[in-house]
Amino acid sequence: MIKNICFIICTSFFVLACTEDIDFDQARDFEINPVIESSLVFFNENANEFLINGNEISAFQDFVIVDIFNDQFIIDNLVKTEFKFETVNSINRDFELQVDFLDNNSQLQHTFTFIQEASTNNNDVFSSYTETFEDVTLEALKRTSVLIFTLRILPGQTINENSLGRIELKSLAAFYFNIRDDS
Repeated sequence: MIKNICFIICTSFFVLACTEDIDFDQARDFEINPVIESSLVFFNENANEFLINGNEISAFQDFVIVDIFNDQFIIDNLVKTEFKFETVNSINRDFELQVDFLDNNSQLQHTFTFIQEASTNNNDVFSSYTETFEDVTLEALKRTSVLIFTLRILPGQTINENSLGRIELKSLAAFYFNIRDDS
């Protein structure tokens, strides 16, 4: 009998202590902040790949068509983007990567360049670079329809069939969103 009374009192205490009015209007205030990453470009070439018929090639170029900004949801909710690059150079030459952002009319919206140091002893030299897009640069990115990547080998020791080393480039884009429903 005393156990039953104690059980009822304890149960009543927990029921009364744990209740609170529920505000169903909070369900309307919804916000999430996902980050989506996507590969951009990958390049991995040995030094002797910079030759055609024994002549040195000083630049490689590639492009990517960007159609992500044709979606109004993306345009409305994208708040920041980062292009992240990791490079490895074991060639005794500096190189630079230039990235150009063109709109539908081939008008330049944004550009940036970074340089990777040479390797004087053919050991891997690692480097990283991040280009962040916010505010004005983010608006330029949203107008982009084509990315042009230009890798240039800068002047230095001549490359031939016996040259050692390689250049590796990996990159990704991180898209930061703020999705809200304040209705």
